Amino acid sequence: MKIQEQQSVSSRNDTFTENTQSYKASTDDDASTKAGEGGSGGGGFFSNWFSQPTSTGETRDEGSDDYTSVATGEDEDRDGQTESYDETSDDYESVDDSILEFDRDMRIRHGQACKYMRSGKFAKALKKFEAILAGILERFGENHARVGAALHNVGIANLRAGKLDDAMDAIEEAVRIRKLTLGQDDPKVADSLVELGIVLLSLKEYAESLDVFMEALDMREGEAEDIVLPEQIKESNLKIAKVLNNIGCVNFESSKFNSALEAFQDAISMQKKALGDASPFSFNNPATKPGFLTMASTMCNKGYIDLEQENYKAAVNTFSESLKIQKLLLGADNKLVLSTLDNLGFAQTMNGSSEKALTTYQELLSNQEKSYGESQSDCARTMRSIIYLQLLHKDYESALKTLCSLEDIQIETAGDKDTKEIEITRRLMGQVNYEVLKYPTTGCGVFGCSLGDEDEIDLEIWKAKKPNNGSKMSGHRVTCA
Repeated sequence: MKIQEQQSVSSRNDTFTENTQSYKASTDDDASTKAGEGGSGGGGFFSNWFSQPTSTGETRDEGSDDYTSVATGEDEDRDGQTESYDETSDDYESVDDSILEFDRDMRIRHGQACKYMRSGKFAKALKKFEAILAGILERFGENHARVGAALHNVGIANLRAGKLDDAMDAIEEAVRIRKLTLGQDDPKVADSLVELGIVLLSLKEYAESLDVFMEALDMREGEAEDIVLPEQIKESNLKIAKVLNNIGCVNFESSKFNSALEAFQDAISMQKKALGDASPFSFNNPATKPGFLTMASTMCNKGYIDLEQENYKAAVNTFSESLKIQKLLLGADNKLVLSTLDNLGFAQTMNGSSEKALTTYQELLSNQEKSYGESQSDCARTMRSIIYLQLLHKDYESALKTLCSLEDIQIETAGDKDTKEIEITRRLMGQVNYEVLKYPTTGCGVFGCSLGDEDEIDLEIWKAKKPNNGSKMSGHRVTCA
């Protein structure tokens, strides 16, 4: 791998320690550990967990406890990255009945939090994870491995809820505690570093984010050196690929496209090595589905770089491969499928494959019209791309029908106002109608103007526009604390 090394991040541990100053608080409960251990006192993060302690430190959620069950632990965040909510334990040893009962209670609460996460109820999930943290703090004190796991989960819930500063606080403290209790090179430290890098990237702190991801990558590659079992090698490769993908995302967002491309290519190579090529038979084992979806997202990230560098042939191949996986695993109206179709259609258009592009955009429009979440403006933008290609092929009758549908959407959106967009659409309708019937009245209730043969149709303003793309990060794994 030839990703440029970043400067040392050895000073980061000092930063983690300093940040704990805003967390520390002592408790009136003599059974609890004083927060002064490992940091200076004062209110803030940890003080919240002792304000009104119950037997487990939880304050009941208001509202229903009707938890929505789903078929899979996979969910897509705002950038589409895959996340896994793992309801398994970190296997901390239980020594007596009270601990066993406590662990069962924590598992139940963790399962409830995971269900909230899957259904997008991040505020409710955050309350559950915070309650788990309070219970663990009350029982074990601050500097305990289970506190690190609980803070990690609180950080993820805050990140998903869009509370980036709170996510940063929790994840930084999770890294500190996990390093202290598990060791500097423990895989769970790398898990939290990945989340910290994602938070920093979300805050547009690109240099710091890259430093953290590079540290996580070094740890993942170090873990791989001691692995010999095939299944463990596969899992290790996928973990390394996720970090490489995130390094590519940082470089993409900071417009370092060559470095981003290299990182994405390395990630895809490791994913294919672990998973093989996608086919319907690849998914007989449900456990392989998250890995393939993550690989499809990484392929899309590479495709975005291909578009930025105007390497349209490569983009067509990349998006086609990603779309194959997504169609096997997701519904036709899934937002990832729609996005990939949009990018593929644009790449095909720019690559000169106009017939294939037309087929792709027509499939996209059909799926958009079936999708509950797609807006009229999304359909209108796809229609414009279709009209351009139909006119390119001089299929004036089909173009006129699509123009009529576009006009209907524009009128519905604008209400009683005549907008510039409607004016442009109606002018083109008149021009196309002239080509079809050789007189300026359309069958759509719109009157065009008479045109001479010299009045040519200007297609440039109807040409497909490059979609607005944001790279997809990989992370968000929670485990029972």
